[in-house]
Amino acid sequence: MDLKKQFYLISIFLLISPFSQAQLEVNECLDKHYAKKEAIEWMLKSYREVYNFQKTETIASVGAGSGVREIIYSMMTDSLTIHLQDIDPVCLQPERLSLTIRQLYQIRGQACSAFFIPVRGSEQATGLPSRFFDKIIIENSLHEFTHSNEMLTSIRGNLKKDGYLFIGEVIARRKGQKHQGCRRPLFTEEALLQLLDSNGFRFVEKTVLDPNHPYDRVYRFALK
Repeated sequence: MDLKKQFYLISIFLLISPFSQAQLEVNECLDKHYAKKEAIEWMLKSYREVYNFQKTETIASVGAGSGVREIIYSMMTDSLTIHLQDIDPVCLQPERLSLTIRQLYQIRGQACSAFFIPVRGSEQATGLPSRFFDKIIIENSLHEFTHSNEMLTSIRGNLKKDGYLFIGEVIARRKGQKHQGCRRPLFTEEALLQLLDSNGFRFVEKTVLDPNHPYDRVYRFALK
């Protein structure tokens, strides 16, 4: 199914499906942790100034998974368009995605004005439009990329000239340290910055979201 058809399907589901019905439906794509209002509020408070999404911006998330975090981010401002990209978009199928959107917005008690477009990518290319995005985010995924250079080249081509790339990663305290979940090697800060520099990105700033977890960071990059 092409992007335009998926876009309209999700818009229709959101318009015709009542929130009361969404609350009763079982949703395997919505992690219980995020199905709590306090978790949603923490996410919005912690990331609002980091991403600084502005009304009507066009955003992409590469390796979005279920899209739950991105749906929460869409609550920050009005009328965002968010492309949710993944190589295995099981939870990004229109019916599943629309249910997750409705449930999360219901938990917060907010009307949804965002538009969501699911995109299937590959291991070497995002499948996203060229020179199209104000901001692209990669959260806890870059260390899992099997072709990181090719993907970053693809992402560089997706950003507008004045766009930003945000990378959220747990940084290795020592070389060779592995991620507790996927057991793949984590980046040291030096290795991460070098990788981005060699692929045409200029480091702008980094943010530590929680002082109790100083190695969990978000890095912002611009095009060189």
